[in-house]
Amino acid sequence: MKRKFLVVFLALSMLLSVLSGCAKEVEKPVEEPAAPAATEAPAVTEAPAATEVPAATEAPVEELALPEIVSIAIGADPADLAPFVGMSMGRIAVLKTIYEYLIETDSMGGAAVPMIAKSWEKTGDKVYKITIFDNVYDSAGNHITAADVAWSYNTAKELGNLRPLGDIVSISAVDDVTVNLEVKSNFGPGGLEKVLSECPIVSQKAYEASPDGFATKPITSGPYLLTEYVPGSSLTFERREDYWQTDPQYRTLFSQANVKKIVFKVITEAAQNAIALETGNVDIAAGVTQDDLARFMNNPAFTTFNFLDNLTQNLQFNGSEGHPLTNKELRQAIAYAIDTSAMCEAVAPGACTPAHTIGNPNFGGYLKKWESEPYYEYDLEKAKELFAASGHTPGELTFKLLAQNDARSGLMAQIIQAQLGELGIAVEISQVESAVYNQIQYDPTAYDLLLAMSAGGDFIFSPWQLVYDQNRYNGTTSNFFKDDELQSLLATVSSLEGFNEANVDAFQQYQKEQLYAYGMLSFNSIIVADSGVLKVVRDTRGQVIPGACEYAADFNK
Repeated sequence: MKRKFLVVFLALSMLLSVLSGCAKEVEKPVEEPAAPAATEAPAVTEAPAATEVPAATEAPVEELALPEIVSIAIGADPADLAPFVGMSMGRIAVLKTIYEYLIETDSMGGAAVPMIAKSWEKTGDKVYKITIFDNVYDSAGNHITAADVAWSYNTAKELGNLRPLGDIVSISAVDDVTVNLEVKSNFGPGGLEKVLSECPIVSQKAYEASPDGFATKPITSGPYLLTEYVPGSSLTFERREDYWQTDPQYRTLFSQANVKKIVFKVITEAAQNAIALETGNVDIAAGVTQDDLARFMNNPAFTTFNFLDNLTQNLQFNGSEGHPLTNKELRQAIAYAIDTSAMCEAVAPGACTPAHTIGNPNFGGYLKKWESEPYYEYDLEKAKELFAASGHTPGELTFKLLAQNDARSGLMAQIIQAQLGELGIAVEISQVESAVYNQIQYDPTAYDLLLAMSAGGDFIFSPWQLVYDQNRYNGTTSNFFKDDELQSLLATVSSLEGFNEANVDAFQQYQKEQLYAYGMLSFNSIIVADSGVLKVVRDTRGQVIPGACEYAADFNK
């Protein structure tokens, strides 16, 4: 307790009021995602009816209603609403309300469900047939056919802004409802789903008739129509009464239309989110600062929804040849010397969860049993024993810790500095802007310790690949270790035939023992909403989908 008090006091004295409660991207599943026994793609896939992922926190069950209007704060203006341009935070916030895709996945690592595509099947080596619904129409009455699907993909692929489309060799229409897709290599788990859910599908005729390529007024097949866009201020969407998908079993999570009108309001200053909620200017906000959250936690007029962030904050060790941190006992000593529970209390009290690997329960294949297994819980005496076993003595080592120049990273770095000081290791902190960090993090002379954030795709091996895949980093991990056994285990667990519980756990146990990187914690994203919002639903990027949220019968009244 004395240790945790010291860490919390240190943190608060260093950065009392600069922390923000806003986190990124993914919804915390209520149940542990299973690591499926991997098989080849089925002969024909007709995904099951879409089901909603329950929000992490829900208000009491009440009669659902169709409210007139809901307003939601977003932290940036989308700037360009066109279907095939690069991503931005403002764009990501509204994308799923604007466009429809061939398929969707309601949760990370979850089963795909039909959207525009009715079924998909593997017909040969790296070749797939996609069959779309024959009654897809956009808001202007244009019939969306297989030719529009092929044109959308080919246009997006040529522009090069949607990275997963780089896996495509060719895509072409066979008839009005059939598309043939050829890819460069056989997919691992989730690979096909990523390609089929990446590209917005629009009418070629409507797009080519648009004076600005849908940049300000897109025409789409979704359940909402954009009726007004005021750049830098707001986007207004109205529910379509003529939405083409009338079969409830094929209405995906993102095809729901539980409110008549949606207004996204651009609020770029985080401190203004609380004011907007309290004045009724918005009903839902994800960007309320840590300092302001206390005003809403026990306020009956509001409900808070707590979601685990996708990113794992981790400490990576420099494994370049001859570096002291190639010594396993030294790496383990450092991990035991860091109190991640106290760090959570100091950096984001009530909005932080200690890690048990690089990754967390958001990812498909994460094993719940890891949470009851030892994972370098704080033990200074054990740290000192391992430090001595490494052949080093207190006061001998000075390490440079590289981190990004944001408040949370700075606070975490200073806590690490203080705690390693008690082990006898001096730490010099270097905080740099994101652009510089992204350049020098792959330079073995730039750091000894790296404070990193890792996520990746939808499965537990995704953040592991991001850190450890030696095929991505010229024959070493991202932090310069070379380990053939690690690479073999990673290749197995990320393959279609090797993605199963036994192989997932085998990789976890090996990486935990070798400890080339130490998963420390994940932050939580806390969304504040009017108490009439019964459930907040988010997409796999962590963005609120207002049309899929649920509302009390007296909302707006």
